[in-house]
Amino acid sequence: MVTADAQDRCGGFKAHQIEVEVDEGVPEASSVDLRLVESAVSCILNREDVSPASSVNVLLTGDDGIRALNREFANDDHATDVLAFPADADEPFLSMSELVIQENGDDATQQRQFLGDIALSVHQVSHQALQQGIAMERELAMLVIHGTLHLLGYDHATPDEERVMFGKTDAALAELLEQTAS
Repeated sequence: MVTADAQDRCGGFKAHQIEVEVDEGVPEASSVDLRLVESAVSCILNREDVSPASSVNVLLTGDDGIRALNREFANDDHATDVLAFPADADEPFLSMSELVIQENGDDATQQRQFLGDIALSVHQVSHQALQQGIAMERELAMLVIHGTLHLLGYDHATPDEERVMFGKTDAALAELLEQTAS
């Protein structure tokens, strides 16, 4: 598990809590750049003005792990690249101006808002990157951003939704990769 509360590659200081879990049964997952995963989540949360008092969990697994999740939660018995499980689809995410503050006497503490879980198959990430002739890191970052947008309520079921969601994905990915290169 990795918690990201430091300087971000995309958008300045962040305080989002991003926990990345690596499936120990998938050796390829252990070679993934966890900092890139954290930065991709944080980048899109910053771009969407999501409260820094929010948290996201990311699982890096393989085809078997994501297939089991897909089968259990979506009734689809196949491996996929990314799954997103919003914590509460009926509750909107908090913006920076809507921090949840709980008064404790003289102390005010921020309560974390859990946005949800993202699961990625490193096998699918690698396969898709190879098919497209791009770096695995680029495909990984794109899918992490894509999954995070799903947690925030974005979808791509219609052409208009797809245009918006993919536009946001492309813009965040370009910013992240530019920051990573410098």
